[in-house]
Amino acid sequence: MGPGGVGKTTTAKYLAPRLGYDCIDLDDYFCERIENIRVFIANYGYREYVIANARCFHEIIRDCQRDTVISLSSGFLIIEEAAEVVEANREAVQRLGTTVLPTPSHDTQKAANIVAKRQAKRGLGLNEQQEHQKFLTRMPVYERFAQHVEISSGDPADIADRIMRKIAPQSTVDGIRTGLKQIVEGQGRDAEGFFNELAVSKLNI
Repeated sequence: MGPGGVGKTTTAKYLAPRLGYDCIDLDDYFCERIENIRVFIANYGYREYVIANARCFHEIIRDCQRDTVISLSSGFLIIEEAAEVVEANREAVQRLGTTVLPTPSHDTQKAANIVAKRQAKRGLGLNEQQEHQKFLTRMPVYERFAQHVEISSGDPADIADRIMRKIAPQSTVDGIRTGLKQIVEGQGRDAEGFFNELAVSKLNI
């Protein structure tokens, strides 16, 4: 997750196979299932885009057959329109998985300069100065929700390896929990109650 231009999509593509996960880019999903994002916003407005994009995210979650690395849209957690939808996005992201924020530098101004130049060179008509300000505005929000912050300058494979070393233990725990949940529910028992009992038992040891 993070502002546009920090390296989310590239990092996700390298990280997913290392974890044995699927990989989905939310922007690509939107474009494939609905239409080009810029065209959609021009036709229906930003608020409708926020709502439709959140719907796409929940479709991805609903339809996932395996653990998945999801590269989020740059404004997914940013409140500009449809605040209630974005608040729900924030809650879902925190609840559903591990959050990673790539950034080209821990120096915010340096990172903003790098990202703004990248965005301006994408050929999308983006203004470098506006992208610089957008990064400075959005980055603190993403930092609030990031469990891990990783420098995204350099070889994407090395970046993915560093992230994997940070999150792999938690990914293993999540995988075990998911497997136990399926077994418990397959026995007709309440999974949440099972985990609560397990936590109590652990505290009593």
